[in-house]
Amino acid sequence: MDLDTLDGATSPFITLDACDGDLARRIVSALDASAAGDNQPWSGLVNNTPTLMQRLIEQGVKTPLNRTAIPWDDPTLLFTSCVVLTKEGQTVPLGDVKARERVGRFPHGDGSSISYMIEHMRPNNQGSAISQRMGMDEILILLEQLNSGLSDKHVGNSRYNEGTAGLDIRGFLTAEEAASLRRGLAGRGWSVTADEPIDGGMRDASKNLIAVLRAAERRDVGMFLRSHA
Repeated sequence: MDLDTLDGATSPFITLDACDGDLARRIVSALDASAAGDNQPWSGLVNNTPTLMQRLIEQGVKTPLNRTAIPWDDPTLLFTSCVVLTKEGQTVPLGDVKARERVGRFPHGDGSSISYMIEHMRPNNQGSAISQRMGMDEILILLEQLNSGLSDKHVGNSRYNEGTAGLDIRGFLTAEEAASLRRGLAGRGWSVTADEPIDGGMRDASKNLIAVLRAAERRDVGMFLRSHA
């Protein structure tokens, strides 16, 4: 897998890639320990995860049990270890091209439709205020985890935001979290703020993100969010 060829010449601002989110969570924990000088969590994870060991060896890593001997930065190691690939070695597409591009290219703010949704979402006034609020709170947690979970966790460090060839992993979801977010966005626990600057912007943003999340749910995979300069 060649990281330099992932985006092509027409990269969206953000890209959603299929990943093994459960493995990603374990790898982030192990890499955090490695950054603090403890290799044991990493070596234990690789030794007890045959598919990870095989993936690393296939990608040319000669000493997969020793983090310090792997010549990759953390975002490259995280992405290469967890991205879901086709038999041909390409990243598995989530949803159709049109939906993916509209999630990644949004005409407002930082260009991310997910950032727009976070900013302009409010609780639905219908039904129980407490139950609806709890529903929207859960949605926002998952949106923020996907949009900036790794960026927020490593404030001042940016270990996952300055990788090889500009690789910037902002966050990820597990397969279970992606399915939960799809159900939440498709439900009635949220509405749109009165000051939404783009007429129908939330409707379009949520529709396209739901389409991508539904594709992840069908494949039973999580997703990375990568951003591009």
